[in-house]
Amino acid sequence: MNRSLRIAITSLALGACAQLPVVTPPAQSHFGRTLYYARQNVDAGNYWAADKLLDEYVRTHPDTREAREIGFWKAAYLIDPANNFGSLSAGIAALDGYLAADSTGWYRNEATVLRRTAAVAQGVSRTAPPADTAAASSTTVTDTVVVVSRTRDEEIAALKDQLAKSKDELAKVKEELERIKKRLANPSN
Repeated sequence: MNRSLRIAITSLALGACAQLPVVTPPAQSHFGRTLYYARQNVDAGNYWAADKLLDEYVRTHPDTREAREIGFWKAAYLIDPANNFGSLSAGIAALDGYLAADSTGWYRNEATVLRRTAAVAQGVSRTAPPADTAAASSTTVTDTVVVVSRTRDEEIAALKDQLAKSKDELAKVKEELERIKKRLANPSN
């Protein structure tokens, strides 16, 4: 028992001398906090406030790498379909500016994919007929008797096929935008 008591005391003494590393969470940078609060505003639908936060960061940190990266976030928020103040053309132009400004940008790959996706979405939206035109034409033709010929049936089938393809492309674009949005929400991944 005497020997086991000495071993226990020695073990405790050595254990007490060991230093355990102190784990301290890394301090979030001003850039990280700005992006966090901008995302909070975007999630709440307040794109104007997010834009002002990003502008303020650029104003207070001019000529920094982080200030240049703000351009990506501003462009991404312009393209977001939920942003009433944004548009595809403005977002595409902002992404072009971001891509042209720095060939080593942190979000260069994301910006390239987002720009391509926005361009496809813009093309799809331009080829789709406006909803008002379709409604107006259906109300004006109600009294008319339409003689259906075989060529008209073929044309309708071709238009249905084209519409199905457009819907598939639009679904792919929407999935891509959602994937990008998720990736942008967690830039550390």
